[in-house]
Amino acid sequence: MYDSAYTFIGKTERTDRNDAVWISAINRFSNLPKNAHYCASAFYYVHAINSVLLPVRGVGMVRSYFSQAKTIIYKRNQRGNQRIGLKPGRMDAVSLFASHIEGIAQDRYDPEEDDRVKCIGFNTTGGKGTKGGCYINFRKTSEIKAIANWIGPYWKNLKQTTL
Repeated sequence: MYDSAYTFIGKTERTDRNDAVWISAINRFSNLPKNAHYCASAFYYVHAINSVLLPVRGVGMVRSYFSQAKTIIYKRNQRGNQRIGLKPGRMDAVSLFASHIEGIAQDRYDPEEDDRVKCIGFNTTGGKGTKGGCYINFRKTSEIKAIANWIGPYWKNLKQTTL
């Protein structure tokens, strides 16, 4: 999934309005409007093209990726950060800001020890003066609302249904 996402690094929007041929193709894959916000649909897309169909209700809705308690492995709360279960790893879903999703772009990340995490994100910028598109960014742990692991539960469910 990471390698597939990485092929989009540096691709940008034409006029900063979610408008590029590659964005339209990602959104069309999930039956979304061609100029829809694409951070969530691109996260879904890079999984789907690798035969991992994430069981989310709304492919284009960020909250869908963080609505199932069994997938949440980290959650920020009023008392600070709280890791639940597994340590976050590559391509786990990261909830940022009001409604944005990115994938972890490093093998392991410990939110209790590390103050930054390397993420790959769509519908974001690469810093001041850059167009919207796909970039690698280092996000502060304090900006993370939640982290969800979809791969583990997906493979577990797939294994149970094929036995």
